Amino acid sequence: MKKLIALATAGIMLCAMPVMAAPSPSAAVIATVTEAAASEGKSVGEYTNNAVVELPGLSEVTPIGQGGHVIINGAPSNVIFFLTKPTTQVVSAAKSQAEALGGKVMNVVGTKSQAVGKFNTAQVNFYTKGVKAGQVIKVFQLINGEWVELEVAEIREDHVIVNMTAHGMLAFIEMPEGYVEAEKDEQAESANAQPAAAAAEEQLVAE
Repeated sequence: MKKLIALATAGIMLCAMPVMAAPSPSAAVIATVTEAAASEGKSVGEYTNNAVVELPGLSEVTPIGQGGHVIINGAPSNVIFFLTKPTTQVVSAAKSQAEALGGKVMNVVGTKSQAVGKFNTAQVNFYTKGVKAGQVIKVFQLINGEWVELEVAEIREDHVIVNMTAHGMLAFIEMPEGYVEAEKDEQAESANAQPAAAAAEEQLVAE
């Protein structure tokens, strides 16, 4: 009987003890992601989507992301180029470059990759929200303090594909409407001038 009473008492004590919930794994993951995003100066959304949607010193930003499938040295891959944010000074320098060209800065992003640190060539597909085929967009890379123009392989809806030879900070600059026409006019004038010059030269020889 004493044993039964003791067991019953122990059971009551166990039932009366407060139950302590274990820490939520999801809460721990959220804390880790938040810290990682903050360490790169990004929002959680930017960090988890590998994108840059806000910049210091630029009020209107075209969101840019990178979803992988970078073509490395001519070969398709599953490599992702992770995007980083620029400093205010770099954004200011990009704005100066755009003003000199008569264009407008859309975004400024850096690239990095743990899988591929160096490469000879990389064709990178940047998701660029709102971009349309036919837009004139120039991409410059900051190299040794100078903006160097990169080759833009293709522009289609929501995508700008850029050929790179190294990781670095990139400025996406939209050129104004009419830029293509002006360029074509120059090419047309040059094409028309060549036959005229050739004809003049032939006339001089004949004389």
